[in-house]
Amino acid sequence: MKRAFLVGLALALGLVALAVTLPHLRARFLAAQAGPIVPPPTVAPTSAPPVVTAPDAPPSPPPARQEQAKAAVKGVGKPRLDAQIREVVLSMDRTDHPPAGVAQGGRRGGRRGVFENAERRLPVHPSGYYHESDVWPTRAAGRGPDRLIFGRDGEVYYSPDHYRTFVRLR
Repeated sequence: MKRAFLVGLALALGLVALAVTLPHLRARFLAAQAGPIVPPPTVAPTSAPPVVTAPDAPPSPPPARQEQAKAAVKGVGKPRLDAQIREVVLSMDRTDHPPAGVAQGGRRGGRRGVFENAERRLPVHPSGYYHESDVWPTRAAGRGPDRLIFGRDGEVYYSPDHYRTFVRLR
């Protein structure tokens, strides 16, 4: 009787373990066929509009920017700054890296070039969705406050004040 109970208990625990791991195995199998797994979007704070995605939507295309994303970039009204922004955007569109001399920072201890949107001032997306770059080449006085943020779907944001405010350029 005791042996039958232990066998039943072991079988039940095995079924629970299978039920817990089956979704993960299915996700890995689908990821191997369809590309990277994109975690579900998080809820945006009340000050920013929520990002709505279909629950069964396929993952976004890889960071090789889409053709529609290569559309023109709006300027900010300062010719020299607009020209530099266009140069950085063009380089990021072509190579996923800023031009030589322009830094691609990131949070301390984080992945280089990844903008985490920790303050949630941009639409909320999974980690790794946004990448950042300086606008100007690094000088002896430092990197300056100007930054560009690139979304995986081709959007580009400009921050003139080191991520306090953003202007969408594309």
